[in-house]
Parts: sequence; structure tokens; C-alpha cells
Amino acid sequence: MDLELNGRKVVISAATRGIGRSIVESFLDEGAIVSFCGRRAQGKQGNPSDESVFANPLTGDGVEEAVAALEKRGTVFGSVVDCGYPEQVERWVEKAAADMGGIDIVVSNASALGGTPRSRKGWDINYNVDLMSAVAMFDTALPYLKASDAAAFVQMSTITAIENHAFGESGLSYGAMKAALINYTHQLAMDYMKDGIRCNCVGPGPVYIADGSWGYLEKEMPDYFAANRDRHPAGRFGRPEEIADAVLYLASARASWITGVNLTVDGGFTRNVKY
Repeated sequence: MDLELNGRKVVISAATRGIGRSIVESFLDEGAIVSFCGRRAQGKQGNPSDESVFANPLTGDGVEEAVAALEKRGTVFGSVVDCGYPEQVERWVEKAAADMGGIDIVVSNASALGGTPRSRKGWDINYNVDLMSAVAMFDTALPYLKASDAAAFVQMSTITAIENHAFGESGLSYGAMKAALINYTHQLAMDYMKDGIRCNCVGPGPVYIADGSWGYLEKEMPDYFAANRDRHPAGRFGRPEEIADAVLYLASARASWITGVNLTVDGGFTRNVKY
């Protein structure tokens, strides 16, 4: 199946590791040109943080290391951006458009994840990183998407947005903001299909990545990790490439008549009937 992604210009936020990194790799393997961002230039640097933006404890490659690895697959640009600041996101998207000569596809992937404090600060963190970075990405890319003949916006959501997935005493803001993003993306789909811009969400279930959230929980909360793994019908967590495949499909010409959808990709982890 030809996804018709060769030569397409893609921007992806928060993609130095994990699902985002797998999405970049998959686009490059299809011949797309990609601009991505991450919070650190090098992996050895600490994650930036201040009173309003949270830095999770996860480690991995920085932007420079990711670019060095990814450029073997194709044309790729990387920028250091803290997605907790919309103005940084806006500048990066404009730079990406200049570097690539336009934008065809936007993948909004940045998240403060589910371990933020159950406090006003926790709500502000998920609001700024998860929700407002998506708004900044779409609004800044909009003129370029309108000029594209194959425009698509894909928002990364989560099963926590559609079904309760408790995580200790934290994370209420995470699911709420991801649910808001599903609604936001649907509104975009209704507003901009007339301009040829399709807008969809992908909602992953638990995905195992050694240097990701579930790899961290495997070490720090082994009982919680095992309970979630064991309740899965497949007896395993998802793989990042399984999520990337769904993102590429929704972004591709093969999904030209699909918009306003929240696609759950969880191997049957959630129990709700998906009418």
C-alpha cells in the first residue's frame, strides 16, 4: 500500500524518544521530510523546568543525538523547544516551514504525562504542555496546511481520556486535558475539512518503551506495572511502532475520507464499546 508520504513535509513535537521518535522514524522511512523538537540539546543535560513548567524524570537522547541517528534515514531537522511555552512552539513551527519549504502534516505529541501533581500547578502544567502546545502548533501551521494538497493534523491523545485509568494520587489533569484535545480536534475537523485539512486523534493504550513511562514504572512501581500488563487481553503492552503505524495511516492519502475520529490503539485494553 502506497501511503503517498514521499516528499511530504511533517512537523512532530516532542520526538527525541518514545512514540514520537518512532513516528519520526516511520515518516522518514516513507520518504517524508521531518522537523521535530525536544526539550534538550543533549541527553546528558537536565530537563528544563521552572515554577510553571514540569520536567518529568525520563531520560533519553537530546535533539542533537536524535538528529545524528535519524538523518541516516532521510532529511530531518531538529530544534530545542520547551512545549510548555507556546511562543517557543510558534517560533519552531515557523522555522520548520522555512526549513522544509512548507508543511503538509502536523503531529502534536507533546505531553507532561500523567504524573503531574494533583494541584493547581499540576493542572497548569498539563494545560500548557498538552493542550496549548497543540493549539500553538495548529494555529501557526494553518496557513501552510491550507496551501497543501494533502494536509493533515494528528493529535496524540490517550485511553485515559475515554476511560478511567487510575494512577495513584496524581494525574487527574492529564486525562482531562487529553479529553479536551479530542474535542478540540473534532472542532478543527468540522471547521477545516472545507479547506482540505483532515484532523484526527490517536489514543494509545499502555506502550512499553525501556526509557519511557512504562519502563520507568516497571522499575519504580513493579506491582502497578504488572497489574496493568496482566489485565491486558494480549498479556503485553503495545509497541511504539504499532502506534506510529496508526498515525501514518491517518496522516496519509489512504485516509483521505477520515476526519474527526479518535482512533483507540490499545490492543483491547479498554473495555468500553466503541460505537
